[in-house]
Amino acid sequence: MGYFRIANGLVFLSFFLHCQYLNTKDPNKTQLTFSLLNSATPAGLFLGEIDSALTPNCGIGSPAAATAGTTPGGQPTPAPTGTTGNTNNTRFTIFSQLVFKTAETLGIRYIYDLNQTQGPVDPQQGFTLTGGAFANTVTGNRGTVRWGNQGININPAVSGSQPLTFFQISIDLSGTYTPGVSTTTTPSSCNTIDGINCTAATSSTQCFTADNRTCLVNSSSSGTTALTIKGDLRCNSANVIQQ
Repeated sequence: MGYFRIANGLVFLSFFLHCQYLNTKDPNKTQLTFSLLNSATPAGLFLGEIDSALTPNCGIGSPAAATAGTTPGGQPTPAPTGTTGNTNNTRFTIFSQLVFKTAETLGIRYIYDLNQTQGPVDPQQGFTLTGGAFANTVTGNRGTVRWGNQGININPAVSGSQPLTFFQISIDLSGTYTPGVSTTTTPSSCNTIDGINCTAATSSTQCFTADNRTCLVNSSSSGTTALTIKGDLRCNSANVIQQ
C-alpha cells in the first residue's frame, strides 16, 4: 500500500510493500530519501522496483574522454586513464535509464573509475526522476555516485559502448523539484545552449527532455525548490548478454 507524506509544501508518495522490504533479496529494489536542501529532516521517501520488462539493461558504459578538473559542485573529476579505442580503459561514462514498476523513470549519467569507489554526476546532463505515481519531476547536475568495493560489471577491454548487466550503487544528488510537473514519456537527452530549450545546433551541454523542445526542469525555472536525493539503487538485468 502507499500513502502521501506532506512536509514544507512537498508531496511525495511512499510505497511500503511490506515490513520486510529492506531485508529482501530482490536485486531490483530501490530506496530513495528526499530532503529540502540544507535540511536533515526527510521530506519524503520513495520505495520502488525496477521493471525488467521495460528496462533492457542497467545502463550503457562508454570510455570517458573528459579532462581533469572539477564539477560545478566542486567535486574532483580525475584525469582519464584511457581513451576511446584504448583496450586498457579504466574510466567510463555511464548512462542509466531505469523504469520502475510504478511507471517512474530515473535517468542518470555519471563517471565510473575502476580505481575509485565513487565518482561525480555528469555536470552537463546529470539526472532526472519523473512520472508515474510520483507525478512530479526532480532534476539536477550535481552529486556523487558510490559503488564501493564491488564495483560495476564493466569490461575494460571493450573499446566502445557496452550494456551493464547489474549494479549496486548509492547516490547523493542535489537538484530542484517542481510539483505537478511530470511526463509519461521516457526522457531522452538533447543539446541545449541556455539550459531551458533544446537546440539542433551542436552544444557541449545537454539536458533531459520529453519532447526534444524543452528541458524537463532546470534551476532557472519558476516554482522549483532545491532538495537532495540520497539512497540506494539496485539493478539486475537478465536481458543483457555479457560481452
